[in-house]
Amino acid sequence: MNFIRTRSGRYLNTLHVISLSVEEAKIEVDGRKRVVYKVVAYMSQPLLPAVLGIYSTEEKAFQVLESIVQKLSQDERVIILESEY
Repeated sequence: MNFIRTRSGRYLNTLHVISLSVEEAKIEVDGRKRVVYKVVAYMSQPLLPAVLGIYSTEEKAFQVLESIVQKLSQDERVIILESEY
């Protein structure tokens, strides 16, 4: 079994993950709204999407997404990501 740790500290069994994506979002940082990019794991219903990490640039988010896919293909048991926010 392989697991991915979410930003909130939960561990997702990768057998339940249907897809991974990068999404744009607006969050408030230091009293200012900023555009950030979230790496999100989607699972089958009734499970809600899980945020794996939040990054300041789209490029960084896609690098992390590619890293996840590469680690999954190498059969890494537990994937832990560092989130910028």
